[in-house]
Amino acid sequence: MKVSVLIGTRDRINVLTRCLHSVLAQDYPALEVIVLDDASSQYHLADLLRAEFTDPRLRCLRVDESLGVAGGRNRLLAEATGDIFCFIDDDAVFQTTDAVSQAVSAFEAHPSVGIIAAKVIDHYSDGRIRLYLPFTQRQMKNETRLVSESRRVSYYLGTCHAIRRKVIDVCGGYLSNTKFGEEELDLSYRAIEAGFELLYAPQVSIDHFPQPSVVSQPGQRRQVELYYHTRNRFYLAYKYLPWRYVPVYLAIWLGVYGARALRQRAWREFFAGIGDGLRQLNSLQRTPLSRRAVAYLQHNFGRLWY
Repeated sequence: MKVSVLIGTRDRINVLTRCLHSVLAQDYPALEVIVLDDASSQYHLADLLRAEFTDPRLRCLRVDESLGVAGGRNRLLAEATGDIFCFIDDDAVFQTTDAVSQAVSAFEAHPSVGIIAAKVIDHYSDGRIRLYLPFTQRQMKNETRLVSESRRVSYYLGTCHAIRRKVIDVCGGYLSNTKFGEEELDLSYRAIEAGFELLYAPQVSIDHFPQPSVVSQPGQRRQVELYYHTRNRFYLAYKYLPWRYVPVYLAIWLGVYGARALRQRAWREFFAGIGDGLRQLNSLQRTPLSRRAVAYLQHNFGRLWY
């Protein structure tokens, strides 16, 4: 199977270069690497990459108006020719040279799996280290083996993940108007509803060095990520959740984002997210998850109430 490694980036050449060195060192033979320059304003990225890398597997494309995270991933998907799409953030690196090979082996061993969630280890500038996995902190505390064992899960984190082409063919790509935040959960719901399973594969391990957001544009809200998180929760709740879960789900997440708005003094972004989240419901058609999909979530660390 051919693998397309896909990376979106904007004005972060130093971390991107570090990421690409780890990608191009992978031992998997059938590999292509595509970088999307999402309207970088400081340089022409393709020229810099040609000066740094001569590997023929690597190519770079550019858009002149930022597409955001979800839209950028769709642009990459449209260019990719692989049977498997492996996304990795530009501020992350593969821990080992066989990470892509391990992902392919996991797909081959589990034909029903459509999406693989990697083991992501966040490294912060203040020295803190945090596991970023498709489990809650409570789940990981109560069942310590979760971190080190492969198992079915109900969602994945966008930092690094792999998707079969068939999932995109059947379910479609990322929801572009989410822009940022919860786009992975949206695709997880659609994949599970379509009958695909999701697998956490700790052997696909990533070191992630979080960088300041590149989502915001000049003149936009100060805490634009908070706005998108708040707005998109309304979409997910209304679109996919059976009615009994919706009030509690929204109440909990609005409490979380409200506390964040208080800390960041970002009430404008928080209330704008609520307002736009409510307004979009008029144009949405509900497609709540089936009983089978809900049962999958309940048995595989899903989060229905929050």
